[in-house]
Amino acid sequence: MSPAPRQEIPSKCAEKPRAVPPHDSLKDAEPGSSFLRPSTERRRPSLSEFAEQFESAINEKQDLASRLSKLVDDITAMTRLHEQAHAEFDCERTQLNSEITNLRAQLTGLSNRSENRTSDDSRLQSLLAARERLIRDEFERKFRELTVQVKQERSRYAQAVQKVQKQLSSCICRASG
Repeated sequence: MSPAPRQEIPSKCAEKPRAVPPHDSLKDAEPGSSFLRPSTERRRPSLSEFAEQFESAINEKQDLASRLSKLVDDITAMTRLHEQAHAEFDCERTQLNSEITNLRAQLTGLSNRSENRTSDDSRLQSLLAARERLIRDEFERKFRELTVQVKQERSRYAQAVQKVQKQLSSCICRASG
C-alpha cells in the first residue's frame, strides 16, 4: 500500500474557527434567566490568538517577577547600608564616649591638681561641658537624619513591593504558573 499524495488529503487547517454550537440548556430555562442566548455567544479565540495572549501573559508575569526580584535586591542592599551605617555610628558613639570620659578625667585631674585655681577650673569645666553637649547634639542629629532616611527608603520599597505583588496576583498567567 503506497502513501496517498498530499493533495488528495483535505486540510482542516485552512478552515476558519467556528463558533461554539448552541447548547440545549435554554429549553428548560425559566423566562428571563441569565443563560447566554445563541445571539450573544462569544467567538472562541483561534489557536494563534490564544498563543499570543498566553505569551503576553507569560511575558507580563516574567516582567513582574523580575521587577519584584529587583526590588527585593534593592531592599537587601538598603538593609546592608543601614547595618553598615549603624555599625559606623556605634563606632563613632564609642569614640565620642571615650573622648567624653577622657575629658572628664582631665577635668577631675585638673581640679585635683590645683585647688587655688578655682576660677580656671570652673571655666575649663564649663568649656568641657559645652564641648560634650555639642558632641552629643551632633551625634544625635546625625543619628536622627539616618533613621529618617532609612524609614523613608523602607517605606518606599515596601510600597513598591506591594504594588508588584498586587500586579502579580492580578496577572492572568498566575493560574498557569
